[in-house]
Amino acid sequence: MAQEQPDSSARSDGPSVGLESSTYEIIRNRLTNSGKELQSRLEQLNEARKAVFGSIDTALLSTERITTEHNCIARDLLAIGNRILLGYNVHFGLKSETELHDVFAIYRYDEQAFHAESLDLISDPQFEKNVKDLFRYYKNAVFAKFAVRGPHLYMVFRVGKKVSEIKTFKWVIEEQTSLRYAGNRSDHEFSFPQQHGFEWQRTHRDLHQSGEHPHISIENRVFVETVGGDLTIKIEDNTSTGEGIYAEDVDNKDQTLDDAEIYYAIIGNIILLKIRPYQESDFRYIIFNEKLQQARRLDSIKDACVLLPDDHGLIFSNGYYLQTGEHKTFDNNLQDTLFERVVTAPNGEDYLYVFYNRESGTYVLLPYNLIRQQVDTPIICSGLALFEAGELLCFKSQDDPQKHHAIQIWQTPYVATP
Repeated sequence: MAQEQPDSSARSDGPSVGLESSTYEIIRNRLTNSGKELQSRLEQLNEARKAVFGSIDTALLSTERITTEHNCIARDLLAIGNRILLGYNVHFGLKSETELHDVFAIYRYDEQAFHAESLDLISDPQFEKNVKDLFRYYKNAVFAKFAVRGPHLYMVFRVGKKVSEIKTFKWVIEEQTSLRYAGNRSDHEFSFPQQHGFEWQRTHRDLHQSGEHPHISIENRVFVETVGGDLTIKIEDNTSTGEGIYAEDVDNKDQTLDDAEIYYAIIGNIILLKIRPYQESDFRYIIFNEKLQQARRLDSIKDACVLLPDDHGLIFSNGYYLQTGEHKTFDNNLQDTLFERVVTAPNGEDYLYVFYNRESGTYVLLPYNLIRQQVDTPIICSGLALFEAGELLCFKSQDDPQKHHAIQIWQTPYVATP
C-alpha cells in the first residue's frame, strides 16, 4: 500500500520565508551602512570646505546690561548704524504727558559694550508732538514693536485690546545710519508678509469617489474622508474598506462626504491637508509624506508655514519638516505666531527665520543650515538687533518693571555683504 507523500510545498515554506527574510536583512544593512558612509563623507567634505572658505558659527559671546532712566518693561530693539534703539513701556500714575524718553532710549554699541546717548536720532518736533497726542488720546496705549519694511522703519503702538488695533509712526532710514520722520498716517502700510509659502486648494465634488466607504481623492496620491465616525487618510483608492494609514475621531459621527471642508497643498512629496469636519470650529492640519507613506497631525502650520530653500521642506514657528520625512518640533508654548522675515547669510548656507507673537511681543529665531539640513536650537527673545558684522543682540523681557536689562550678544554668520 502506497504511503501518502507529504506536501513538498509545505516543507519548503519555512526555509523560503527564512531565506527571503535573511536577504531583506542583508540588503537593508548594506543600504544602512552605505548611507552612513555617504553621510560621513559629506561631513568630511563640509569640514574641508569650511577650512578653505571659512565659517562663522552661531555662539553666545557675552551677556551685558543696559540701564534705563525709569523702571520699565523693555519691548523691542533695533540697530541703526552702530547704535541701538530700545523701546519700552513705563507706567506713570500721575504724570500728565508722555515724553520721548519715557518710551525710547538710545545706546552706542562699541566692542560689546553699551554707552547711553541722547535721543537726537529721533528728536523730530512733529514726532514728539504725535507721541504726546497718542498717549493723550489713548490712555491705554503701549509701545509694541519696531518693524523695518524696505527703506522704512515703523514704530508700532498698540492702542486697543486687540493686537490689530495699532497706530504707527513712519521713518525713512537714510544710509543705514540716520532717520527722517515721515508722519503718522501709515497704519495701512504696516503688515506681515505672506504667512504660507503655498496656496491652499479646496476639494470639490469631482474628486468624490463613492462606494461603501466613500472618500475624496487628492490628485490620486492620497485619499481622505471624515465619514463613519473618524477622519481617515488612505493610500489606496479602495472604497470597499474604511481602513487607512491614519485615523482620528470626529465630533459628528453622522456626517456625509459633502459636509467637511477639505483643502490641500502639494510641495514635492509632501501633501498638506487642512480639514474641518462637519460642525467643528477648528481646522485640523495634517502632513502626509508620499514617499514614506506616513501622516502626522501638525496644527503648528495653521498660522504660518514657509518653504525652506532648495525645496528642502517646510519651517514653522516651532519646528520644521523635510522632504525626507525628518522633522522636529520645539516646545515654546506660543500660539498665533506669525512669520516676519528671513535673513540669509552671505555664505549661502545659513538662513535665520524670524517669527513673532503679537500678543506677548516674543520673537522666535530658527537658524536653518542648508548643508546639515537641520534647525539649530531656537533663540526665543523679546527683542533683537542685528548688526552688519553679524552680532545679534537680544533680550528677554521681565514681567516686573526694572532699570537694568540683560542683553545677550551672539556671534552669527549673518554678516552684511560688502
